[in-house]
Amino acid sequence: MKEKLVKTRYRLSKKDAKKLLNKIEARLGSEILDKLSTFAFVEKVDTRLGFSIYLFDKKPILLERKDIIFPTILHADIFREILPIVVVDMGAVPHIINGADVMVPGIREVDKPFNEGTIVLIADEEKLRIFCIGLALMSSREIFSEKRGRAVKNLHHVKDKIWNLILRL
Repeated sequence: MKEKLVKTRYRLSKKDAKKLLNKIEARLGSEILDKLSTFAFVEKVDTRLGFSIYLFDKKPILLERKDIIFPTILHADIFREILPIVVVDMGAVPHIINGADVMVPGIREVDKPFNEGTIVLIADEEKLRIFCIGLALMSSREIFSEKRGRAVKNLHHVKDKIWNLILRL
């Protein structure tokens, strides 16, 4: 099944890796470059599911879909100190794992302020495990001033198609 979902896998040239790092810096911030600069080489895996996986020293660290770059759940802990964490109540967890977006009433706290359009990590309130990566649809300030609505778009969560493919790479 892996072979059917993977179109191409190749190592990026130094020039292309530099372009990628510049893109990552623009989208996710310069602090992330410190984490990624320790890796020796970068590979890109293009999939038939409409996204690319970036492997740093063979570890699937980042994903790209529709020009949005975000971490994989598998290695999200690398970004725990850098990206904002949105903590949701345990009742929201099964819905988010089934692909639902994060709704305002399910959010318990955020660890740092963020703006709309920011990549955020979603963690459960019990053990603070990161189980979803999302794109903020409202700022952290707006989240706590609203009573309802979609707060974070679900980009990648445990047990989705991306997760299953990454586990087999």
